[in-house]
Amino acid sequence: MTLRDTQQYDWTIVQISDTHLMDQEDLEFVRMNPEQSFHDVIQHIQRNQHPVTALVHTGDLAQVPVEKTYARYLNYMQQQGFPYYQVPGNHDDATYFPFIEQQDQAHIVHYGKWSIILLNSAVKGKVDGWVAQQQLEQLDQLLGQYAQQHIIIACHHHPFAMQSHWIDQHKLKNTEHLMDVISRHHNVKIVLCGHVHQDSCNEWHGIQFLSTPSTSVQFKPFSENFALDEALPGYRALYLNDNGEFKTEVIRVKLKQPKINLEISGY
Repeated sequence: MTLRDTQQYDWTIVQISDTHLMDQEDLEFVRMNPEQSFHDVIQHIQRNQHPVTALVHTGDLAQVPVEKTYARYLNYMQQQGFPYYQVPGNHDDATYFPFIEQQDQAHIVHYGKWSIILLNSAVKGKVDGWVAQQQLEQLDQLLGQYAQQHIIIACHHHPFAMQSHWIDQHKLKNTEHLMDVISRHHNVKIVLCGHVHQDSCNEWHGIQFLSTPSTSVQFKPFSENFALDEALPGYRALYLNDNGEFKTEVIRVKLKQPKINLEISGY
């Protein structure tokens, strides 16, 4: 039974992350077929979360970031029947990435009394993240302009340390700048991120900072060095009410393919 069964919510936002799609749908990523696991997750969402208000993909859409990878993703998502948005990750290529508009802007979409602000934290040629000053200024303006809205912010890189040394070297490097903007306002409820291939929740000033599992391979929590985890792929569902109340859960999806090799030492 999901949280959705316990109460009727006004909106359902689904977060997926780190699909790591290849340029050909039959190729493997870290000895898993990311295309198949991505499709398995979307099919689970369609069966169990209908109706979906919108889906947000928090980056590393592509492992092979070429035009045809993104075109195949868009073609698949256009068949799903709900709005979808994506922000880039460190593995993505801004030249081909399907930004909602220009890549150097913060963007906002509205669903009732809730709004989602999309930020680009990816920096060309770097693994770690940074939200540019221009976007921070736009975020500040949007939070002020929509002060009566309940706000969800979505970016790729994790603002809070995961207590895994290897991935925390590549977190959002100007978290304090983001927090400074958020702290001037009182309408941010949730900050979503990807990048870490695992579920986490940190709370700061009443705001929940949430990461979600990858639709492909999972990273082992609290690991000094790169390590994979046996946990299943998954997604996060956010059930929202117009009065600002919300619940969230992470749902894991059983795959149609064999278990991954945990001995792999990097990607």
